Amino acid sequence: MTDAFEMHVALEAPYRAIVPEVAGRYAELWGGSAADGAALAAAVKSVIDRIAADARPGAHADLAFRPDATGVHVDVSFGSHRESVSVAIHAAKS
Repeated sequence: MTDAFEMHVALEAPYRAIVPEVAGRYAELWGGSAADGAALAAAVKSVIDRIAADARPGAHADLAFRPDATGVHVDVSFGSHRESVSVAIHAAKS
């Protein structure tokens, strides 16, 4: 598995719905518990939902997933808006 990856997603609800699933699974693949995965999924969903509320139809967001020694991080960007979320994973792979 590649350590980091990027995702470009349309902000319409059907496409946006996959983002929390991807985030949660990514956290688990890096050694996190189901609770860690759920925490990252909820945090990413909150950011995406907040961005989508003001987005025009056809808008997209970019997400960059990356691990480090403390856990996993997701950088979300939409136009000039930038936000990062992370979850600490005590048994994170390095």
